[in-house]
Amino acid sequence: MRKNVFTSVLLIVLVGYQPALYGAPNLLLQCLAKEEERLHKKAQDSLYRLNQEFVNELAGSNDITIKKEYVSEICQSTKHSPSVGLLRLLLLKENQIYDLSLSEVEASMRPFKMGYINEFQKQVPRIFIQYISSVQGEMPTSSCLEKYIPELKGFNEKIKHLEMELPTHQLIAQKNKIEQIFEKLTQIKQIKLKCQEEKLKKDKKRQKVKNTN
Repeated sequence: MRKNVFTSVLLIVLVGYQPALYGAPNLLLQCLAKEEERLHKKAQDSLYRLNQEFVNELAGSNDITIKKEYVSEICQSTKHSPSVGLLRLLLLKENQIYDLSLSEVEASMRPFKMGYINEFQKQVPRIFIQYISSVQGEMPTSSCLEKYIPELKGFNEKIKHLEMELPTHQLIAQKNKIEQIFEKLTQIKQIKLKCQEEKLKKDKKRQKVKNTN
């Protein structure tokens, strides 16, 4: 509870004091803060949880610095929300996304900074799987997402057994599949609508058979 209050206060400060934020990584945090503000007005649970995962991580540490070109791509994208865009690039680019110039970091602190970045990157596959699982839970049927995004089939067991140790290197290595998944996720509203219509037809057909009997 205290953590949520702290995060909300921090986001208000970030959004309200924009001039100091125009330097990566603060610009990225500002994008995520604005997204969080929008999501509070809409019922988008999966996206909100993803947003909060990144906001809490970035707000709690200065060690994660993203290269400016990637921050621009994330914040200016008309295709993906900031949180989804960040997740996509973390999966596709891995360590390439981070600004690893350590000239301004004290020599004694450099191993800690690199260690923190490495630990954060290890969490990215888990964040991805939890996000996909959350999106699946919002669909009208359990098979909906997999039907229209068949690339997810290879992740089903991982999604069902989140408590198990994940083979993260295998997950991240499938770049083409990950890109295809994110491309199709841009059509998530249409996918959900199609599944709702299909479910309605099946329900009507089932009810008709039941009435006939």
